Amino acid sequence: MLSRVIETVTSSEQINRVVICGEVSLQDFPSVGTRIKRCGFEFLEAAESPASSARRAFDKFKDELPLLIVTADHPLLDHEMIDYFCTNARDRSDVFVGVARADLVSRSYPRSNRTRLRFSEGDYCGCNIFALKTRNACSAVTFWQRLEADRKSPWRLISMLGIGSLLRYVCGRLALTDALATFSKKLGLEARAIEMPFAEAAIDVDDLADLELVESIISARELDRTICESEKGRG
Repeated sequence: MLSRVIETVTSSEQINRVVICGEVSLQDFPSVGTRIKRCGFEFLEAAESPASSARRAFDKFKDELPLLIVTADHPLLDHEMIDYFCTNARDRSDVFVGVARADLVSRSYPRSNRTRLRFSEGDYCGCNIFALKTRNACSAVTFWQRLEADRKSPWRLISMLGIGSLLRYVCGRLALTDALATFSKKLGLEARAIEMPFAEAAIDVDDLADLELVESIISARELDRTICESEKGRG
């Protein structure tokens, strides 16, 4: 998975510097090691959790923003997703987070069981792609650290925005834009969601079922590619 993510980010025209946060055994993963040696990646020691690692990265590179954060368990990440996200993250907001419509994901991949955030305009799934553009984003990362333990419980996440937001969420009356506006006001920044038009953007690998699904998607893509190349050869 890490090798695929590395291949995607290193060949993206949107990214000019790559830092891997975590331990990578070059001996155990020779394909990753070869690419790392060729591209000269930087390494940052991981903290005790993803949010804490993001905070460590932000503190280290706060003078070199913007910072794009993706995760190693997202092997379906591709150039089109990164291009779309970065192109739509060019305004003056401090923080951007990628989301996808849950119905898009379920229609495309009925086997995928994703955590849903239920808003008045529809359900959304997270996409594990974020942009921290200004120093104000520090408060968003701190907030992420606080709520990380409850990331699979949407109502607990919303409750951190206040009782009013929680009641509206429970009643199905809280819009995503209103939730982000409350979040922004609470933290003294401007946060915006970028709706990704790719079902695969919401599929990361949390368990064996996810792994099997991702492997089947990759296999189908490779088969399609082989067929196309074969047809071109005959033409």
